[in-house]
Amino acid sequence: MSEDFHLIDLISQAGAVRKRLVGKTDSEKLAWLAGQGTLEPVVVNPDGRQTYRFESSTGQEAVFFFDDVELVFVGDHSTFTVSGD
Repeated sequence: MSEDFHLIDLISQAGAVRKRLVGKTDSEKLAWLAGQGTLEPVVVNPDGRQTYRFESSTGQEAVFFFDDVELVFVGDHSTFTVSGD
């Protein structure tokens, strides 16, 4: 894969990010994301899933957790995934 991928906005680039992370462990996914911006654990959900806050180098923020291969984003009063490629 090309190393010239620039992550500007995790939510709008979720499809491309998903393609880059296919087949990687959660630890590998987190390491890759940490290399693209600032990544920090936030809270553990009631169902036991760790939630993370990501901030890109341009200041775009996203809060998310992993659900199998999906990045599930946390909004003000909802969770959502981004479909498409």
